[in-house]
Amino acid sequence: MAAYDASDSDEAICLLGNAADSDDISKSWLVDSVASSYMCCVHASFDGYQTTTGRSFTMFGKGSVTTAGVETAVLNVIVQGRTRKIKLKEVLHVSTMRVNLMSVGMMEERGAEVSFKGGKTIIKMNEKIAAFGRRKNGLYHLDMAPLSDVSAVASLQLWHERLGNVNVSGVERMIKNKDIDGLECSFTAKKDVCEPSVYGKAAMTPMTSAGGGRVTKRLELVHSDLGGPLSEPSRGGSLFFGIVTDDFSRCKDVIFLQKKSDTVAEDCFLPNSFLMD
Repeated sequence: MAAYDASDSDEAICLLGNAADSDDISKSWLVDSVASSYMCCVHASFDGYQTTTGRSFTMFGKGSVTTAGVETAVLNVIVQGRTRKIKLKEVLHVSTMRVNLMSVGMMEERGAEVSFKGGKTIIKMNEKIAAFGRRKNGLYHLDMAPLSDVSAVASLQLWHERLGNVNVSGVERMIKNKDIDGLECSFTAKKDVCEPSVYGKAAMTPMTSAGGGRVTKRLELVHSDLGGPLSEPSRGGSLFFGIVTDDFSRCKDVIFLQKKSDTVAEDCFLPNSFLMD
């Protein structure tokens, strides 16, 4: 199904197997013998979260796909008729995929035994059965517990994010006082710095004054800025535009440019309206 290069390389390869278009496999976990890493497309499956940059996949037929994060994923599986919780460490979050992959190679590296026979797969850890799976449309699906049977237990960090980045002490107080039905916490580990919270509370630094007095003549000081490329060209075929402001008269004009390099053309940023008496 997929392959991930866990080395220092920023590129990886992802090959998609066959699955019927009508199948909703985004909530399933597929036992995959080709994937070299665990991959999950559902953010809610993660217990905590750490964003990543520079990791991407070359997916057959879909081009390059980047990973959004990596963390521990919590799965609720059915083993011999009973629901149990298992955790997978170092799972890549690939939000643009519609599948969740459980790497056979990764499981074997961590001491698990995976077998396939008679349309079924059995995963054992320390001689004990950890999970079952069944073949459907050529793919091995783990036996997952229905969502109605799974308690909505998440980490403190995940509840902090779900509640719109409310302060952590407030979430801890709601959990302790049982203010909200269903607000349960699996563990209280949290990030030292929550980037969305920092960005959301940040304010722009005031713009410092250039100092000195205003100019006394037209065109003595001209401010300009460049925008583009635009998603759609103008009627004249331009993809860029320049904005020019005379500091003395405050006269403004907009100049359309077909190429960004046109800004270096002679008199490009001195429109006729600025030169007229």
